[in-house]
Amino acid sequence: MTHVRLDVAPHAAHVRVARLVAVSLARLGGVDEDEVEDVRLAVGEACGRAVTAHLRHGVDAPVRLTFTGSHGLVASVVDRVGLPPAHGHEAIDLLLAGADAESGDAATLLVLLAGLAERFEVRTGPAGTTIDLGWPTAG
Repeated sequence: MTHVRLDVAPHAAHVRVARLVAVSLARLGGVDEDEVEDVRLAVGEACGRAVTAHLRHGVDAPVRLTFTGSHGLVASVVDRVGLPPAHGHEAIDLLLAGADAESGDAATLLVLLAGLAERFEVRTGPAGTTIDLGWPTAG
């Protein structure tokens, strides 16, 4: 079982590192090669959203990414911008109603992530927002 934790400073340039790690771990986890681009896009967009949230709210703490997989890949992207606790649709509604919606792209991003990943979950809480993304092994 592969388990990797990556903490990246909230700078747009570091999103590329998250993408590269995600692609490498997807291939190691046996994700279908046709879906590896979806992994790259989804993890990059989720990480970019977290970086933007940190910058918008003046949070200096790193964005945390965790990757788990030996049969497929699960990626979790966590920002440190606190929101009331919620899960699923309630968490999505909080993100859309909150500061992330100021850009006008929050809804589009969440729909994109849901379309790119086989597994898509959002949780909010005082410690931050977690976006979980997952892809199965090929075959």
